[in-house]
Amino acid sequence: MGLLGWYALATVFPENLMPYPLEVVRLTWGLVEAGTAWRHLWATIYRTFWGFVGAMLLGTALGVVMGVNDYGQRLSIPYVVIGYSIPAIAWAAISTLIFGFSDLAPIFATVLVTFPYIAANVWKGVENVDGDLIQMSESFDVPHTRLLFRMLLPNTAPALFAAVRIGLATAWKIVTIAEMFAASKGVGYKIIQSYEAVRFQEAWAWAVLFMVLILFIEYVFFKPLERKAFEYRQEADISIVG
Repeated sequence: MGLLGWYALATVFPENLMPYPLEVVRLTWGLVEAGTAWRHLWATIYRTFWGFVGAMLLGTALGVVMGVNDYGQRLSIPYVVIGYSIPAIAWAAISTLIFGFSDLAPIFATVLVTFPYIAANVWKGVENVDGDLIQMSESFDVPHTRLLFRMLLPNTAPALFAAVRIGLATAWKIVTIAEMFAASKGVGYKIIQSYEAVRFQEAWAWAVLFMVLILFIEYVFFKPLERKAFEYRQEADISIVG
């Protein structure tokens, strides 16, 4: 359906503004074949990885604190709300002013925009853990590391996977936006460069290349990892009941 819609739009708009799918595929393959794609893809992957890691560390820590402690929840909620409210493009501009044209600008913007989404998911996942078990662990002076790895993480695994997906999807977008402001290489930089040069077909080719990369990571890495993590959850065979 998506390809049919794209083809229908391409018949309406001028070819230089909305090229046909086959033309974009040809241009995308040309970027890969010429070796131009790899340098810019690697720059975007590098920034996304470190921005995502920083957001996961900050968001997970904040979400756990919010889920297990009422005081931590009251203290942290304003930061999460502020993080939700400030537009991503504003953080990208601020990061550019602080760090200039360096890798730190998109990484910093990614952390600040992404961590609230991760914190909220982890928070709700930790809240669903039986509070009596947490209180019992505290009564028996169970070490916090053991409580984290033996109780909280296994019981919040679905929320963590949701947080990873949301966090990574957000990180890709923020890095691309930040690269339009504060980078001399990367997919976002190439998209805005192509747009400013009125090479809309090339901008579409970079966008398609970016989408292929995201789908590759999702189905090659996250899907198998998710199946492995939840393989212990075998569905009950109700035919044997009774």
